[in-house]
Amino acid sequence: MNYNFNLLNNTKKTSAYINRLLINFPNKERVLIDSIEKNLYILVELIFSYNINTNQRIKEKYLKDIIVKLSMLDYYMNVSYEKKIISKKQYTSSSNFIVEIRKITYGILRNQKSD
Repeated sequence: MNYNFNLLNNTKKTSAYINRLLINFPNKERVLIDSIEKNLYILVELIFSYNINTNQRIKEKYLKDIIVKLSMLDYYMNVSYEKKIISKKQYTSSSNFIVEIRKITYGILRNQKSD
C-alpha cells in the first residue's frame, strides 16, 4: 500500500471539501479564511517536500510539520464552528478528513522509525 499517495490524495480531497465550505464564509472573517487556505497549501507543500527528501531526519521533520498543520487546520475549523459559520455536520466531516490524514501521517512516521 502506497501511504505517500494516500496522504497526498486524502489531503487533496480534504482541501477540496474545505474550499467548498470557505465560499460561504462571511467576508468579515477574511483572516480566518486566509489562514485556512494558507494552511491547506502548506500541507500539500510539506507532503511534496517529504517525498522529495532522502534524509530520514529531514523526512521525519516534515511529517511532524504536517501533524502540526493538521492540528492548526482542525483548530481553525473548530473556531468556524464556534462562530456558527459552519454546521456541526460540516465540522464533523472536516474533522474526520483531518483525522484520517493524521492517522496516515502517524503510520508513515512509525514506519520511518522502525526502518
